[in-house]
Amino acid sequence: MLMKYHPTSTMLSPFFDEFWNRSTNEEDYIVSPRTDVLERKSDYVIYAEMPGIKKDDFKVDVENNTLTIRGKKDIHKREDGEQFTRVERQCGNYQRSFRLGEEIDTSKIKAKYDSGVLQVTLPKSEKVKPKSIEIKID
Repeated sequence: MLMKYHPTSTMLSPFFDEFWNRSTNEEDYIVSPRTDVLERKSDYVIYAEMPGIKKDDFKVDVENNTLTIRGKKDIHKREDGEQFTRVERQCGNYQRSFRLGEEIDTSKIKAKYDSGVLQVTLPKSEKVKPKSIEIKID
């Protein structure tokens, strides 16, 4: 299994992400993108919200059975005399990691990006895919 869903960690994540990842330098602030993980018979699919990031400004890689998604959204540059009266959009470095199980065929992982959502498909290896064996009745 890729990961287990824990409702309490989902509720508390935003609080702890904001508290522990906060930096005094806006450029050092790490945003943990919101994700959905879907399991199908032959694969898992991770959908990660990466709004405002250009396709060339993020990277997806696997190292030591850990999938990591990284991206960077530049901070809006202000002209002399300009100041924000409200800031809600998150800027800075985006990063999210997932520990992969033995059942993932890492050589066949694919990713695509469309309309601010990164979709990463993690195929299951052949040995763990459900198999159907027909039994002949005599």
